[in-house]
Amino acid sequence: MPRRGSLAFRPRKRASTEVAKFRSYPSVDKPIMLGAFPGYKCGMIHVMMVDDHPNRPTYQQEIFMPCTVIEAPEITVFGVTPYIETPYGLKPVTTIYKIPAKDDKEPKDIDLRRVMQIPKAPVKDGWITNIDEKMKIVDKKIERITVVRLLVHTNPRLASVPKKKPEILEIPILGTAPPMEKLKFALSMLGSNISPLDVFEPGMFVDVTAVTKGKGFQGTIKRFGVKLLPHKAGKKRRGVASMGSWHPPYVRSTVPQPGQMGYHKRTEYNKRILKLGANPAEVNPKSGFKSYGLVRTNYILLSGSIPGPPKRFVLLRPAIRPPRWWVKLKQAGSKSGEDKKTGKGGASKIVAPKITFISSQAARIISEGSVVEKAKVK
Repeated sequence: MPRRGSLAFRPRKRASTEVAKFRSYPSVDKPIMLGAFPGYKCGMIHVMMVDDHPNRPTYQQEIFMPCTVIEAPEITVFGVTPYIETPYGLKPVTTIYKIPAKDDKEPKDIDLRRVMQIPKAPVKDGWITNIDEKMKIVDKKIERITVVRLLVHTNPRLASVPKKKPEILEIPILGTAPPMEKLKFALSMLGSNISPLDVFEPGMFVDVTAVTKGKGFQGTIKRFGVKLLPHKAGKKRRGVASMGSWHPPYVRSTVPQPGQMGYHKRTEYNKRILKLGANPAEVNPKSGFKSYGLVRTNYILLSGSIPGPPKRFVLLRPAIRPPRWWVKLKQAGSKSGEDKKTGKGGASKIVAPKITFISSQAARIISEGSVVEKAKVK
């Protein structure tokens, strides 16, 4: 059996950090939208939903769908970085930040200023901020600003994750609005929290990036799926038959060899948001998720699986290459909302899928004694 695995992922070494990030973002048809949102993987459940894919033979029928639950507590905006376009790429103008001042009388907690490596600044109305002096720099180059990004940090203490130190992210503001409006929006969000309910909506497709499960140092059979050698082959059986040709006189990188397997940064495309909300009781199993516990804050229910074990940090963004059938469905929804007088189309309408049953609620349904739902559970 030949070697399995794409050469595009070489070198197969451990990820430099667990905080996986995107290097590109799609264009969206909304005026202003946050480019991504972080969360923590909880585990998997399954749902029964009505299939709305028009090209499937199960269209308009009830189907089984495995799902992943992501806990997504609110993120806090503590800074803004505007960028200008140069011949050498984007260049940051300056960084404006605003974080709460820490009181010595308060109980010991994570000092955000030290975590974010922010220099000392004057305290104004209980906030450590440099907005007055930095806005003078921004005003000089305000006409050249093309990209605005938010500096945010996660709040892992609100979730069932055994960590205190927040992750620091720089997330761009997407949308059709001009850069000046994006900058005003960013400045208005300084010091406030953003919920996933403000960014995503049920029915839309997203991309997920995360660091996969670590498998450690593995051999060629498990790492690349090559065939076991026959017992007459020689001293080895769980190895490769040949290390390559005589010339060139070295072992090529394409030859399967033992090494690190897993703990790589990977991106999964086109995962559909089936449901999201602020009531964790809607997806919590009675005994909690294995190796995670109970969801305590906002949750996102995605179709299919995503990389990484439970408690792993994940980052979601709007799909950069959504399915064609979904794009046509959105365009049909916008055309149906056209104004008859002006002829202008409305905003693209995203249709949320219809969920009829969630597996994590099986125990509650049985206890309530519903005969119809009992049959679905069986």
